Amino acid sequence: MNKIKYDKDQPKEGLESRPLPEHIHDDSNKLDYTLVDGHYYLPDLLSEDEEYSPAIWARRYLHYLKEYRPSLLASMRSYNPSLQLSRIDRDAEEMYETLVAQMAKREGLTEELKLEDPMAWVGLANSIRHRAEEIVKAEVIYS
Repeated sequence: MNKIKYDKDQPKEGLESRPLPEHIHDDSNKLDYTLVDGHYYLPDLLSEDEEYSPAIWARRYLHYLKEYRPSLLASMRSYNPSLQLSRIDRDAEEMYETLVAQMAKREGLTEELKLEDPMAWVGLANSIRHRAEEIVKAEVIYS
Protein backbone atom coordinates (compact mmCIF):
# COMPACT_ATOMS: atom_id res chain seq x y z
CA MET A 1 0.00 0.00 0.00
CA ASN A 2 1.23 3.51 -0.68
CA LYS A 3 2.46 4.50 2.70
CA ILE A 4 2.65 8.18 3.42
CA LYS A 5 4.64 8.93 6.51
CA TYR A 6 3.20 11.60 8.73
CA ASP A 7 5.07 13.34 11.42
CA LYS A 8 2.96 13.58 14.56
CA ASP A 9 4.21 17.15 15.00
CA GLN A 10 3.06 18.10 11.50
CA PRO A 11 0.10 20.50 11.54
CA LYS A 12 -3.25 18.93 10.66
CA GLU A 13 -4.04 21.41 7.90
CA GLY A 14 -1.01 20.13 6.01
CA LEU A 15 -2.46 16.61 6.08
CA GLU A 16 -5.91 17.65 4.97
CA SER A 17 -4.69 19.61 1.97
CA ARG A 18 -2.65 16.71 0.59
CA PRO A 19 -4.70 14.94 -2.13
CA LEU A 20 -5.17 11.19 -1.89
CA PRO A 21 -3.95 9.09 -4.83
CA GLU A 22 -6.69 7.83 -7.15
CA HIS A 23 -5.41 4.23 -7.17
CA ILE A 24 -3.25 2.38 -4.66
CA HIS A 25 -1.83 -1.14 -4.43
CA ASP A 26 -1.44 -3.17 -1.24
CA ASP A 27 1.52 -5.56 -1.52
CA SER A 28 0.43 -7.58 1.50
CA ASN A 29 -2.76 -8.85 -0.17
CA LYS A 30 -1.86 -7.95 -3.79
CA LEU A 31 -5.08 -5.95 -4.30
CA ASP A 32 -5.60 -2.65 -6.03
CA TYR A 33 -7.89 -0.03 -4.51
CA THR A 34 -9.74 2.90 -6.07
CA LEU A 35 -10.55 6.15 -4.27
CA VAL A 36 -14.31 6.73 -4.03
CA ASP A 37 -15.80 10.19 -3.44
CA GLY A 38 -12.39 11.39 -2.31
CA HIS A 39 -12.84 9.80 1.13
CA TYR A 40 -12.37 6.02 1.12
CA TYR A 41 -10.94 3.18 -0.95
CA LEU A 42 -12.79 0.18 -2.36
CA PRO A 43 -10.98 -2.91 -3.63
CA ASP A 44 -10.87 -3.58 -7.36
CA LEU A 45 -11.82 -7.25 -7.21
CA LEU A 46 -12.53 -7.51 -10.93
CA SER A 47 -9.92 -6.74 -13.53
CA GLU A 48 -10.41 -3.61 -15.62
CA ASP A 49 -9.94 -5.50 -18.88
CA GLU A 50 -12.47 -8.25 -18.11
CA GLU A 51 -14.44 -8.87 -21.30
CA TYR A 52 -18.20 -8.51 -21.38
CA SER A 53 -20.30 -6.63 -23.86
CA PRO A 54 -23.23 -4.77 -22.35
CA ALA A 55 -26.16 -4.01 -24.65
CA ILE A 56 -27.73 -0.59 -25.15
CA TRP A 57 -29.66 -0.36 -21.86
CA ALA A 58 -26.68 -1.50 -19.78
CA ARG A 59 -24.45 1.04 -21.54
CA ARG A 60 -26.95 3.78 -20.74
CA TYR A 61 -27.01 2.63 -17.12
CA LEU A 62 -23.20 2.67 -16.96
CA HIS A 63 -23.13 6.15 -18.46
CA TYR A 64 -25.65 7.33 -15.87
CA LEU A 65 -23.55 5.83 -13.05
CA LYS A 66 -20.34 7.42 -14.36
CA GLU A 67 -21.96 10.85 -14.60
CA TYR A 68 -24.18 10.95 -11.52
CA ARG A 69 -23.42 8.02 -9.18
CA PRO A 70 -19.65 7.30 -9.30
CA SER A 71 -19.63 5.78 -5.82
CA LEU A 72 -22.26 3.23 -6.86
CA LEU A 73 -20.22 2.42 -9.96
CA ALA A 74 -17.12 1.89 -7.83
CA SER A 75 -19.01 -0.40 -5.47
CA MET A 76 -20.23 -2.44 -8.47
CA ARG A 77 -16.62 -3.42 -9.12
CA SER A 78 -16.54 -5.47 -5.92
CA TYR A 79 -19.02 -8.03 -7.25
CA ASN A 80 -20.05 -9.37 -10.65
CA PRO A 81 -21.17 -6.31 -12.63
CA SER A 82 -22.02 -8.29 -15.75
CA LEU A 83 -24.75 -10.10 -13.81
CA GLN A 84 -26.39 -6.84 -12.76
CA LEU A 85 -25.93 -5.31 -16.22
CA SER A 86 -27.50 -8.31 -17.94
CA ARG A 87 -30.47 -8.10 -15.54
CA ILE A 88 -30.89 -4.39 -16.30
CA ASP A 89 -30.66 -5.10 -20.03
CA ARG A 90 -33.23 -7.87 -19.84
CA ASP A 91 -35.70 -5.90 -17.68
CA ALA A 92 -35.35 -2.71 -19.72
CA GLU A 93 -35.72 -4.45 -23.08
CA GLU A 94 -38.76 -6.39 -21.88
CA MET A 95 -40.39 -3.20 -20.58
CA TYR A 96 -39.56 -1.32 -23.77
CA GLU A 97 -41.04 -3.98 -26.06
CA THR A 98 -44.19 -4.24 -23.93
CA LEU A 99 -44.68 -0.47 -23.87
CA VAL A 100 -44.18 -0.11 -27.62
CA ALA A 101 -46.67 -2.90 -28.35
CA GLN A 102 -49.28 -1.46 -25.95
CA MET A 103 -48.91 2.10 -27.26
CA ALA A 104 -48.99 0.97 -30.89
CA LYS A 105 -52.21 -0.95 -30.31
CA ARG A 106 -53.85 1.88 -28.34
CA GLU A 107 -52.86 4.59 -30.83
CA GLY A 108 -53.71 2.66 -34.00
CA LEU A 109 -50.24 2.05 -35.44
CA THR A 110 -51.24 -0.54 -38.05
CA GLU A 111 -50.04 -1.89 -41.37
CA GLU A 112 -53.04 -0.24 -43.03
CA LEU A 113 -51.83 3.17 -41.82
CA LYS A 114 -48.37 2.32 -43.08
CA LEU A 115 -49.79 1.67 -46.58
CA GLU A 116 -52.17 4.65 -46.59
CA ASP A 117 -49.93 7.34 -45.09
CA PRO A 118 -46.29 6.24 -44.64
CA MET A 119 -45.14 9.60 -43.25
CA ALA A 120 -47.84 9.63 -40.57
CA TRP A 121 -46.96 6.02 -39.71
CA VAL A 122 -43.25 6.89 -39.34
CA GLY A 123 -44.05 9.91 -37.19
CA LEU A 124 -46.35 7.91 -34.91
CA ALA A 125 -43.87 5.01 -34.67
CA ASN A 126 -41.03 7.38 -33.75
CA SER A 127 -43.19 9.12 -31.17
CA ILE A 128 -44.12 5.80 -29.58
CA ARG A 129 -40.50 4.62 -29.55
CA HIS A 130 -39.23 7.81 -27.95
CA ARG A 131 -41.94 7.90 -25.27
CA ALA A 132 -41.33 4.24 -24.41
CA GLU A 133 -37.59 4.91 -24.24
CA GLU A 134 -38.10 7.82 -21.83
CA ILE A 135 -40.34 5.71 -19.59
CA VAL A 136 -37.75 2.89 -19.48
CA LYS A 137 -35.00 5.37 -18.65
CA ALA A 138 -37.02 6.82 -15.80
CA GLU A 139 -38.17 3.47 -14.41
CA VAL A 140 -35.11 1.25 -14.92
CA ILE A 141 -32.02 3.30 -15.71
CA TYR A 142 -32.40 6.32 -13.42
CA SER A 143 -34.00 4.59 -10.46
